[in-house]
Amino acid sequence: MKELKLDHIIHYIQQLNDFKYPGHILKLNQGGQHERLGTFNRLAYLNNTYIELLDVNKPEVLQKIIKTEEGRVSFPSKIVQDDYKQGLKTIAFQTSDIDQVKSDLEEKGVEVIGPVNMQRENKKGHKTTWRLLYIADPDYRVKPPFFIQWDEIEEVRNKKIEPFKQKEFTVKGIVINSTERAHTVEKWCKWFNMKIVDETATYSDLKLENDPIIYRINDGHYSGYKTIQLTDNKTTSSYTLIIRGANYQFEAD
Repeated sequence: MKELKLDHIIHYIQQLNDFKYPGHILKLNQGGQHERLGTFNRLAYLNNTYIELLDVNKPEVLQKIIKTEEGRVSFPSKIVQDDYKQGLKTIAFQTSDIDQVKSDLEEKGVEVIGPVNMQRENKKGHKTTWRLLYIADPDYRVKPPFFIQWDEIEEVRNKKIEPFKQKEFTVKGIVINSTERAHTVEKWCKWFNMKIVDETATYSDLKLENDPIIYRINDGHYSGYKTIQLTDNKTTSSYTLIIRGANYQFEAD
């Protein structure tokens, strides 16, 4: 899984149509609707990834689908599992060969669901399509990242989203709490071929083979995604914003 890299981060926000980041610090772009899941999104494109702001517009559809095998591990399922509490829910790792990722995981004895064909449609009727693969682990201490493969080749897709990127912002790390850190670290190293690059009595820093982003697993009283760490090359001092259940830490670069 050498080619894996962070694709995007999912932040659940209620009443998304009326939401704006404080000071419009991150600009929001129109996303689309996931008809089969009852959700819709808006997107904040950064230098090296993007943040998907997700909301539920058809709760009856979401409630129905999470009772299925696919639905219980789908990316919005954590919204229901958390009783609609706002905050960071999960992350997606991009791959160029999702079928190979599935094969690699199954060889390790890891149960998976998918690949699942997905699409969203914007107000102009334009459809974006992709495939998802989920780890079907019943352990909800920390919802596992999932895998995504876009149907468009990377060069074409990057050219389309390039004008929307706020290149002054780069995600450098994600902080995750776990009530059983050793358990989470063991699973992530197995599932994603991550390596431990630093460790103390209270946290473990993990990294994918060819992506510089650090995933810090903290000892915590609860399990879940907590903080996005970013660099801001247009500021001279660090600052933190607490936004709808999530911490955004910006460091001067």
